[in-house]
Amino acid sequence: MKNIKITTIILAIILITLVAFFGVYLKTQNRMENKVKDYLLGRELEGGREVELEVANESNSGEEGEEKKQDTSKLTPENYEIVKKTIEKRLDNLRAEDYAISLNKETGAIRVELAENDNTDSFAYYLTASNEISLKEKDTETELLNDAMIKKSKYSYISDMEGKYQASIELQLTDEGQEKIKEAAEKYALLSTEIAEIETAKKAKEEAEKEAEEKAEGEETENTENKEENENKEETDKKENEEEGKKIAVLTIAGTEYGISKIENNKIVVNIGGATASSASANNNIAKAAELEMLINAGKYPVKYELANNRYVYSDITKTQILYIALGIIAITLVALVIISIKYRGLGILSSISCIGLISLLLLLLRYANVLITIEGIGAIVVIIAINLKVIQTLLRKIEQEDIINKAVNETYKEIFLKLIPIMIISITFCFSGLASLISFGMVMFWGMILVAIYNILVTKTLLKLKESK
Repeated sequence: MKNIKITTIILAIILITLVAFFGVYLKTQNRMENKVKDYLLGRELEGGREVELEVANESNSGEEGEEKKQDTSKLTPENYEIVKKTIEKRLDNLRAEDYAISLNKETGAIRVELAENDNTDSFAYYLTASNEISLKEKDTETELLNDAMIKKSKYSYISDMEGKYQASIELQLTDEGQEKIKEAAEKYALLSTEIAEIETAKKAKEEAEKEAEEKAEGEETENTENKEENENKEETDKKENEEEGKKIAVLTIAGTEYGISKIENNKIVVNIGGATASSASANNNIAKAAELEMLINAGKYPVKYELANNRYVYSDITKTQILYIALGIIAITLVALVIISIKYRGLGILSSISCIGLISLLLLLLRYANVLITIEGIGAIVVIIAINLKVIQTLLRKIEQEDIINKAVNETYKEIFLKLIPIMIISITFCFSGLASLISFGMVMFWGMILVAIYNILVTKTLLKLKESK
């Protein structure tokens, strides 16, 4: 029975090793496809996207097709640096881990290096996405409020009794913005409900005038002078009525018009899309609101930029070189395991097999935990293998001295893992550093040390106890 248990554990380790190193291939659409998740490799290993931004020479003002020149007084190294920091905030808010930004302070050109993955195209888009906020009089360039008067934003959504969801974004105003919005509210229709009423009334009036005009045209009037006089009077009355009513103001965010649902003392609540019971539409509106919040809170570009280049750049480290590195690590590990097997015989062989299983589990864990593998991450894998070899060697030495496995395991863990506490603290700190290389090292060390601690108790210790009890 004990031999069967040992054989079962060894076969399970062999199976895990085959999956980790060779994968699981299944037929998919007339081809064999590996169903094991790929590694998430960093830019240095797999290559990545290089996006180049340059200062825009001019930008379209919009509807009339006029061109507005870049304000040359803003083309300063300080403003270029602000744009660079704003890009960093955008990428950090988007949770882009592996990126690098460089700035040419003379020309203002910015180069952003991104890891190639499913989110890269989105990241590239957000580098130049507009976050401009403007409240203007409709059909004119009279500006009532701009994004310099916005402190920050926050998105949210609510649902009603009918199960409809309404996404919105709150624009928190500066002191100047609060004064401006109060002034604008006296002369302009700002809320979407007010605007809708005015437009409905205007449309009804236009229809009534059109009907009256058609009726007048159908009638034969002998006195054309009286007709002209009546038409002039109607036109004058129409203009007087329009002047007496409020003018309409339009809010645009990133070039798109949105309706204002509520104005409070220090904030404006803007509806994103309409209330909808469709989960797909609601999710789209919420995602748009979250996107606008991210763009607004990241800050404004004092200088207009445009995309100059967007290309994939291959890594300087080839796949052949990566393969050689991997084979070198495997060879050194196998040599160490052979030495352990020769020195400690049966227990050494079982410990070596267990070590191979741990390495295989670690490689699978890093894939499914979406750990970014960089050069530093590979170094961390080597460190974890070395730590596990040290655990096994110390454990076997103590078993040889004391011949009591439980006591040897306890003493080994106390001796080694107490010394590893500072390394564990540093590794956890690296996980929150914000630098891809340090995050990769920290995450590999974090998962690796947890696996070493748990795996050796559950597997290595079990194999050694089964062997000793024969």
